[in-house]
Order: sequence, then C-alpha cells, then structure tokens
Amino acid sequence: MMPKPYRTYALHVGLFLLTVLTTLMVGAELVENKWWFAWMYPLPEGISLQEVQFQLKDLLKGIPYSLSFLAFLTFHEFGHYFTAVYHRVKCTLPYYIPLYIPLPILNIGSLGAVIRLKEVPPSTRKYFDIGIAGPLAGFVVSIFLLVYGFSHLPNVEEKVLSIHPDYVERYGGVPSREQVLAEYAANDSLPPTYYVGTSLIFEAMKTYIPKDPAQVPTHFELMHYPLLFVGYITLFFTALNLLPMGQLDGGHIIYGMFGRKVAAYVSRLTLLALLFVGGTGFAELGSLAENWLSLLIYLFFLNFVCGRMLRMFGGRLPHSLALALTILALQFAIKWAFPQIEPNLIWLIYAFIVVRMLGIDHPPARHEHRVNRPRQLLGWLAIVIFILCFTPQPILVIGGP
Repeated sequence: MMPKPYRTYALHVGLFLLTVLTTLMVGAELVENKWWFAWMYPLPEGISLQEVQFQLKDLLKGIPYSLSFLAFLTFHEFGHYFTAVYHRVKCTLPYYIPLYIPLPILNIGSLGAVIRLKEVPPSTRKYFDIGIAGPLAGFVVSIFLLVYGFSHLPNVEEKVLSIHPDYVERYGGVPSREQVLAEYAANDSLPPTYYVGTSLIFEAMKTYIPKDPAQVPTHFELMHYPLLFVGYITLFFTALNLLPMGQLDGGHIIYGMFGRKVAAYVSRLTLLALLFVGGTGFAELGSLAENWLSLLIYLFFLNFVCGRMLRMFGGRLPHSLALALTILALQFAIKWAFPQIEPNLIWLIYAFIVVRMLGIDHPPARHEHRVNRPRQLLGWLAIVIFILCFTPQPILVIGGP
C-alpha cells in the first residue's frame, strides 16, 4: 500500500486534475452553447444531436475558462497556504473541489478549494494574516481578468450570433435585455435562461473600461465570455469568503480587528441578513393552504438556525421558535409590501453550511489581542472589497416551470 504522505499528495493531485477536467468541460459548454450529455435527454423539436453534442476535441475550447478559474482558486488558496507557512502554522496543501452535474443546468465546474489548518494559530494576528491573505490574492486575479476582458471585447454581433444563430429569426439580431424579458413575459412555455447578476465593482468596470460600450454584452450573454464570467463569479466567491461569520475569512478578519465578543454579534447579524435575503419571498400569505408542508419544513429550518444563534445566550427551544416565527412573520410582511421579491436558496444553503459545518463563533486563540494599525487598515480594505463584490442575486433563472 502507498505510504500515507504519498496517498495524501495523490489525493491533492487527483482532485486538481479532476477540477481541470470539469472546468474544461464547463468552459467548452459556455463558449459553444452545447452540452456534453445532450444524448441523455430528449431534444427540442427541430434540433439534432449533432448540433448540441460535443466531441472530445472540443474540450480545448474550455481552456480560457479553466485557466482563469484555476488561477483564481490557486492564488486564493496559496495566499492562505504561504501565509500559514510563514507563520509556522501547520496546514495542508489546497484541496480543489471539482463539480460537474450532468443536467441541463448552468454548471461552473468547481465549488472552490480549501486548505485545512492542522493546528490552531497561537495568536489573533496569525489568524488575521492567514484569513485575509487569500481574499486579497484572489481579488487581484479577478480584477486582472475583468480589466483584460473588458478591454479586449470581441464584436458582440459576431460573438453572440455565432453561438445563438436563432437570434436573427427571433429578434432580428442580438437582443437587448428588455427584448428578452419581454419575450419571456409574453410566453411562459420558453425554456429557462440565465441572467448573470452584477456588483458595484463589476458595474464600474463595465462602465469605464470598454473602449466601445456598444460591444459590451447583455447579462444574458455574459456566460459566453470566459474572462468576464469568471471575473464576476470569482468576485462573488470573494464576497462569500469575506462574510464576517465564524471561521470564514471574513470571520478571521473581524475577530482580529474587534475581538471575539464583537465578532460573535457581527456573525449573528450577518446570519440573520442571509436568512432575510435568501428566504424572503418563500412565504406568501396567499399560498398558505397550498404550501403548508413547505412552510413547515422552512420553519423547522429557521428554528434550527435560530437555536444555534441563541446558544451563546443560553437560549432554549421556546426562544429559538419564537425568533423563527418572528422572522417568518416579517418575511410575510416584506413579501406583502414588495411582491416582486423572490427567494434565493443559495443564501439559505450557505447559512446552513455555516451553522452546521463551519460554526457561527470564531474559536479563541491562545493569545488574544487586536491587530495593529496597519492590519486594521487592511481589514477595512477587506470590508470595502466585500461591499464592492457582494450581490444578493448572483445568477437569476428566467422562465421555465
């Protein structure tokens, strides 16, 4: 049997190679609007398998997407790794997480990458340094991708119509955002399509970097532009990591800047915000009779999360249930006042992962003290980066059942 250190290295290499493969597959799908597993599902009338099925040689078309995504993941995780090594904190090499779901959905090829600390950093300063290094390194890669992508835009007509030749008949050319939305509003039998969200920094770069604004694609077409799409989703990944909760990178930063007590309160407020952003719209007064079972499951979920939140206060079941019912009532009221609000399961899933796997509270270091002024400034920079990168609706599904 292979010695344990070699088995560990083999696992790291194997996961990395699988992530290379899955990101190549996704990258090729996005630039060609084809699908590797088209043969598994019935095709729309008038569409032949040859039109939508890839061949192995097409895998190379995913290289720009794969290289861009892997560059971000590698810079982010090795930012953590080398900082941990510098501080003599034992840790693993990055574990890349490949992901490809053979369904007709929007894949991205990976759930990211992680390193595992083998020991608790002895001081607040080392926790802070290790936590902040990854997001800062990854953010630089995201900015580079967007600057290059927006400054080297291809002709939008040639690019989009080569992927969607049917647009000529449907819209008379490349459609505007308003045209697509109007078509989907008028015809609810159309297959679902995806609308890529935005963030403050993405909007700023989209506005000021392109030499010819007419060549900027709509957000319905952004996924066909590898550098722009990867730049956007990696900014979103950076915001996810910078959420100030528990052992996320943002949790390390807030812990180092303000101490464990403040970090605990900030973590709970952030978790509450995720519940409202993700769950508001899930509950509607008019659907109580039809969806009572779904609402009961959702209330059980809220009670579970609230129970974990109230542990530091000695809360018991009546307290967590009261808080869960209060949140649900407020979400009913918000949905009634703003009926256009829709739920976003991404944030509910992420809240569950934080509560169940990562923990709401930051573990204590042996030597607890606030970081010095230069690190405080870096911490505020990270908070600004979080605000610039955050988006409540990363990707919207338009149409479909």
